[in-house]
Amino acid sequence: MKITHFIISPLILLSFVTVAMAQSETTAILKDSARQKDAYRFTVENSVINKALWQQPYRYEDKNLKTLSVRIVVRRVSAKKEALDFNSFTLLDESKKLRIRPSGVYYPKRDKKKYLKSKPVNDNYNDFKDSAVEGYANFEAKTFKVNILGLKKKNIVPTVKSLKKLTLKAKSAVYYLDFPVQEEFSYGKIYYQNKPIGFAAVKN
Repeated sequence: MKITHFIISPLILLSFVTVAMAQSETTAILKDSARQKDAYRFTVENSVINKALWQQPYRYEDKNLKTLSVRIVVRRVSAKKEALDFNSFTLLDESKKLRIRPSGVYYPKRDKKKYLKSKPVNDNYNDFKDSAVEGYANFEAKTFKVNILGLKKKNIVPTVKSLKKLTLKAKSAVYYLDFPVQEEFSYGKIYYQNKPIGFAAVKN
């Protein structure tokens, strides 16, 4: 009985190893992408230009700006609880080609608006600039806190605030995102990080 010996060249062996490594890396990337994708799901619902500024705990330095409040349903679909970064939400104003940073976030509680606290922006907490969209200019509005009469507090300097990161404990929750827009705003897209999740439109 003859025993046939096969000699595999180093080049062929290297090719097999390279393919195996590439498949392994691809699988890891797909798993990581699926994990990130499945952390939260969003449903963008109605949006409205808020003209009752007294309900906001802040004002814009630019008095021509209005607030577009967008209702978003957030659903946690991952077993692992991960922080939801409200700074990663943006509004793309189609007509003005602006990528707009949110100025506030609140949730309804006993028919009132409960605003989440914000903090001054710093380089370690500014996630807004991490995800740019080609063809759109970044827009951030400076705001300042007001007292119970809606007047500017003393010694307050307008700044661009950074929104709070939040770990969602419930399976789903409703939040409203405030975006600074001009009164003639009519249509835009809502993004989370660099992915579109819905539309915001109002009638002028």
